[in-house]
Amino acid sequence: MKKQHKTLSIVMLLVFLILAAVFMFPFIWMLSSSLKDKSQIFANPPIWIPHTLHWENFTQLFTERHFGAVILNSLFTAVTGTVGALFFCSLAGFAFAKYRFRGKNLLFGLVLASLMIPMESSLVPLFVIYRDLGLIDHLWGVILPRLTSAFGIFYMRQYCMSVENELLEAARMDGCSENRIYFRIVAPILIPAFASLGIIFFVEEWNNFLWPTVILRSENNLTIAVAIRALQSGVRTPYNLIMSGSVISVLPMLAVIFIFQKQIFAGLTDGTLKG
Repeated sequence: MKKQHKTLSIVMLLVFLILAAVFMFPFIWMLSSSLKDKSQIFANPPIWIPHTLHWENFTQLFTERHFGAVILNSLFTAVTGTVGALFFCSLAGFAFAKYRFRGKNLLFGLVLASLMIPMESSLVPLFVIYRDLGLIDHLWGVILPRLTSAFGIFYMRQYCMSVENELLEAARMDGCSENRIYFRIVAPILIPAFASLGIIFFVEEWNNFLWPTVILRSENNLTIAVAIRALQSGVRTPYNLIMSGSVISVLPMLAVIFIFQKQIFAGLTDGTLKG
């Protein structure tokens, strides 16, 4: 029995290693291609390890393509959008979980129903609204539409269901206002949920492509996904620079996930099972 168990463990380990290699292959090829000359990327047979490491691919992005400003733009939109979305989604989730008001179930149903509406169907009216507000080619025009999320509200509602009603009533009896209850009692309990949902929001904001492509115009306001797309120029597309830019775009996400991996798993295993 022990021998069979050991054999099964070895087989499962090999399967997982193969799957890991398959999933890591695109990233490894991207990393390798980012250090190649353009001609080496399409070489046949493929060149897995570049003969000469072309670090100038990265320096060219910053000196000629203004990727320093692009990264700052992406960090601003991703961080600001994430913090704002967490705040508003947690407020709405707390209200749906712990307050009674007329039409609550209907309103919550409409919030969930909005998940079925694709972003593409709202591009034209959204563009008209932001044009009238003077937010075309402005980073705040990228941030504002994503400050609320139906998924985020649902997720926070499920997590807020775990907050004991007796705790909230005791705070009210002690004279705490609703604002103090949220900031002093509810928000600290929601820290694991903030961490896990924040990673999801950050990755979505960092990779946001469609809406920034529609609303952003000038080169100084581009985010990283749009800037990488702007590198394409017909038959002379610099694929080596595109690979280098893709590597740069992946590194912040990997760093954030690596740093907060414990909070991510804690929030996903706890928060989605609440209520």
